[in-house]
Amino acid sequence: MRSIFTIAVQDLRLTMTDRGAVLWMTLLPIVFATFFGVVMGGSDSPATSAASLTVVDNDGSPISRALIIDLEGDGVQVTELTPEERSTTEGVTRTLVIPGGFADGVLSGNQQVLRLEKEPDTSQEAALVAQARVLAAVTRLIGRLVKASEGVDAGRPLSPDDLARIEIQADLVQVETTVAGRATVIPGGFAQSIPGMAVMFVMLVALTYGAASISAERTSGNLRRLVTAPVSRTEIVFGKITGRFFIAAVQITLLMAFGIAANRVLGIFIGDHPFQTWLVLLIYAAVVAPLGVALGAWVSDPDRAASIGVILTMVMAALGGCWWPLEVVSKPLKTVALLIPTGWAMSTLHGLISFGQNLGDLGLNLVVLAGFAAFFSLLASRSLRID
Repeated sequence: MRSIFTIAVQDLRLTMTDRGAVLWMTLLPIVFATFFGVVMGGSDSPATSAASLTVVDNDGSPISRALIIDLEGDGVQVTELTPEERSTTEGVTRTLVIPGGFADGVLSGNQQVLRLEKEPDTSQEAALVAQARVLAAVTRLIGRLVKASEGVDAGRPLSPDDLARIEIQADLVQVETTVAGRATVIPGGFAQSIPGMAVMFVMLVALTYGAASISAERTSGNLRRLVTAPVSRTEIVFGKITGRFFIAAVQITLLMAFGIAANRVLGIFIGDHPFQTWLVLLIYAAVVAPLGVALGAWVSDPDRAASIGVILTMVMAALGGCWWPLEVVSKPLKTVALLIPTGWAMSTLHGLISFGQNLGDLGLNLVVLAGFAAFFSLLASRSLRID
């Protein structure tokens, strides 16, 4: 076991000293994920964008505050800004503007106008949901005003104190909804590009640099020289597989760290389970690592091994849903995706990021990925000739 670890660490060290390899491991996946994420719809996620709303309260009264609290209680993600802050804050797409004098006008029985302002690039579906939530909150506020007026002497206008005395009761009618099966949301934006580019580039590095280095060690005689050391053939083979796994693990960890930072700083959606996403990508790394060793064992020329690795990666990335969601392709292509590891990896990642699932719901996917890892490891051990 110690020999396997030593061989693996040496391969990791050599790869990390190669500037080209580091570039393909880190910078290019980020560039591609950002480009395709913006092209395919930006950072809004199906789970959160529809219930987000910015509120500018120009009134600052107890009644306007009650309206905002009601919105938050209805599941709306409310961000309050002053008029000055709104003009300097980026990323605001939907804004509810409460006018000054709102409370005085309502209590006097005068019609008031709430403005729901939308940016041109906002999602129309999200805007409709926000509008419905605002109307529901206004309706409940009117109901409380009617209830408060019952105990007020005729001719006396309502006051904020009258409204405050009304206890907010639970709704008499509640509607519960469930989805019969998985929601038919089509992942888009960064919810598609981030897992897609991660899956593609992890495979690309394993099937190019990983395969080419194995091929080069075979032709140069480095593998034969390892036999003279006190290590077995099995330790050499699994040391090479583990080395490619370590390389993929470093790549995945760096990409996940960048994704988490982008989520915290820019609000880019990466799902609610980043740790589980990291674990799934590590399992996927265990799939592509032995595949890279097997490819290097089959092809004797390093340049040809890298070229074949690029072609295999592009084909499996396209068929597996890395470039576009599998939800938009035909049924035959969906069937093909079930025959390759990229399809199962993307299905698992979309379950975590876009469909609200967790690892407990994706047991079959994990078993299949583990099966691919075992099969490719056996293939690599049978294919790699050292003597």
